[in-house]
Amino acid sequence: MRLLSRVAAGALLVAPLIRADATIRYHTDIQTTSMIPAATLNQALGGMRDMLIRIKGNKAYSSQGNLTSILDLMTQNLVLMDAANKRFAAVPAGQYTEQLKSAVAVVPEQARSVLATMKSNLESRSTGRTTAIQGIQAEEREFVLTVDMPLPGGPTAPTPFMKMVMQIWTAKPEETQRVPALQELRNYTASASSALNPADMIKQLLSVMPGMGDSLGAMIEMTKNGGMMLRTHTELSAPILAMIAQQAPGRGLPVGLDPNAPLMQMNQEVVEITAGVLEDALFQVPADYQPASLDEILKGAISAAAPPQFKQ
Repeated sequence: MRLLSRVAAGALLVAPLIRADATIRYHTDIQTTSMIPAATLNQALGGMRDMLIRIKGNKAYSSQGNLTSILDLMTQNLVLMDAANKRFAAVPAGQYTEQLKSAVAVVPEQARSVLATMKSNLESRSTGRTTAIQGIQAEEREFVLTVDMPLPGGPTAPTPFMKMVMQIWTAKPEETQRVPALQELRNYTASASSALNPADMIKQLLSVMPGMGDSLGAMIEMTKNGGMMLRTHTELSAPILAMIAQQAPGRGLPVGLDPNAPLMQMNQEVVEITAGVLEDALFQVPADYQPASLDEILKGAISAAAPPQFKQ
């Protein structure tokens, strides 16, 4: 990631003189099959069913699960807070991705070799469907990501190892001018992308899976150039299971599992979009929080996360 403070400052200068603070809230529901135990996802995702975003001028607050972040475009600093343990870590925004990479678990060399064989393909199309979400006119775009990875002793016939289908509903361009909260979010996002570029971040964090990182990064680039995301529906499946079932009927797959059905479905939708004055205190670290390393914050937030309720 690159720290481009001049670009960020320039983007702020062209923002409207009259600005409204914004609050956006998303809710997520996840459904799984018996192939992916709910307990496993509970541990991996924690209490991340709800995400709250607040924007005030040059600052943005984001909270999901037990992890809260505050990005200040004027200072180019990012603060991560662990509410459960009342700790915080402050890092320069331009250094966040590198520090995050060193804080996450190291991938063993043998696993790196396997992941390096992955090949992905991303397709995108506009479906032409429109709808109203929270009173905002939205249009749909569909992304299909397939991943191929050879398995030792696996089927030789060509079939995707994994497939992800995602429908994303974004606000129509004209709605951004009509809804103050959308305009504030767009202004801030345009400025913040110079400090924290999500596409570059994904590519770096998934550097051990070059194809996957490039495809997901490209998808983020396409979505960020559009309107605000109001709803997403994601289906994750493993088509290779159907191939295994055909080659070895009744063997190797759990009883009752449909190999052609999605292993997981996730629905995320905005449930609140409001514009109104937000207190400055919401964008400050509480006085009783103690400084800590980024590694401590991430580990503490994950271990203290309250598991969501999954549907099976």
